[in-house]
Amino acid sequence: MKKILISGHSGFVGTNLLNFLDEYDLTGISNVNIKSSKIPQIKKDIRFITSEDVPRNLDCIIHLAAMTDVKLCQDNPKLCYEINVLGTQNLLEIARTQKIKFIFLSTSHVYGDSSKQKISESDPKNPTSIYSTSKLAGELLCESYSKSYGLDISIIRLFSVYGPNEPSYKVTSEMISQLLNKKIVRLGNLSPKRDFIYIQDAVLAIKIILEKSRGFNSYNIGSEKSHSIMDLYNILKKITSSSTPIKSIKSNSRKYDAKDIISNSSKIKKLGWKPKITLEEGMALTLQWYFNKLFF
Repeated sequence: MKKILISGHSGFVGTNLLNFLDEYDLTGISNVNIKSSKIPQIKKDIRFITSEDVPRNLDCIIHLAAMTDVKLCQDNPKLCYEINVLGTQNLLEIARTQKIKFIFLSTSHVYGDSSKQKISESDPKNPTSIYSTSKLAGELLCESYSKSYGLDISIIRLFSVYGPNEPSYKVTSEMISQLLNKKIVRLGNLSPKRDFIYIQDAVLAIKIILEKSRGFNSYNIGSEKSHSIMDLYNILKKITSSSTPIKSIKSNSRKYDAKDIISNSSKIKKLGWKPKITLEEGMALTLQWYFNKLFF
């Protein structure tokens, strides 16, 4: 049975990924003690993790742990870089020492406000926030370690992932919360269009990359369709039969938001992956999770 170390196993992506990796010997890393963890865990901050802290004879590290709240990163750049860059290098050092496969979770934010609507992995990177710059720095570290030490490394650029266990700062979670609990939904700019990908489709892609990707590669993971924030609101309004109105609040808008972004996911599709959950289906499942969390 292959041994895999997962950083950030207790987070949004990590908790969903665990359900897809039952056939592996898993160990998690988290800086908080998770009493309900499904797997053995190492309580350690990735800024200080070393080879001495982790099991020997690993086969792969899946590096999910990161500071991902864009606003929080913007307000705390030093902490963001320490976690997202130094933490990534620490885990790459463990991979180098053990000579094992490494999977790095990055983001579509590294492309910035691209002039191309449908983006391929080879298109220019133009990060426009502290968060996206930190993730691109992590990508460059991955590439240099792969080329310098011959490591098998895959970079995964997730587009707008959503679904059960998502953090409260994500737009889908924020919109659901306001739609059910407020007299009016107040968000920033409603016109930017995003490529929304349901979490189960995203973690299935990670599993396929774990099992099939070899050498140094980067992969876009998206639905290859874009929807505006207003589209998202209309879908949720229809599902909930809500009459709650929505209002764009200029002060809540992010100046570094891309206007429209769509993933070209043809590369990961060559490994046998394709998204299965539509946005309407995914939002219904996310809404059900939110209800269960709220009332059970």
